[in-house]
Amino acid sequence: MGCCYSCKDDGSSQGGEANERTHLLQDPVSNNTSIQRVHSDDFIARYPNSLPKKKDEQSALNRILQETATNVIDVAALDSHNLEQHEYLDRVKHYTQKLQTGSRWVSSRKAPCLLVDIPAPEKLLAAEPLSWLDIKLITSTVEKANAALADLKVEHKEDLVVPFRIP
Repeated sequence: MGCCYSCKDDGSSQGGEANERTHLLQDPVSNNTSIQRVHSDDFIARYPNSLPKKKDEQSALNRILQETATNVIDVAALDSHNLEQHEYLDRVKHYTQKLQTGSRWVSSRKAPCLLVDIPAPEKLLAAEPLSWLDIKLITSTVEKANAALADLKVEHKEDLVVPFRIP
């Protein structure tokens, strides 16, 4: 983006071609000897329409300051807003109502928990256990699923990221 060194006697231009360090004007300060030094009041008297009036400048400055003041948000002043007691109570009431209406929807969509209280555990414990064939079927199915997951391999067929060819 930029360099911090002198451009004087820079012989890096190739064949006299212009580059970013080429001067557009050959030392304009020393070549221009006919600079007129005029007192500012004389200049304003000679060319009254060339410079804006001080009142115009002041009104433009005031307009810019006013626009800036209306567009700036004072973050430090935002934190100083304190709630009145009745505003606080109204908000508490409003938030409580929102939470109660929302909790009805959440409780109806809740997934059933596996740990559920059983009203008569003796009936469940007195029931017949799983048969040996059912246990064998479950065990073999789990072993086949583990073997299938272990044999899962990814074959590379083509690149996932390809360069765009823009004509």
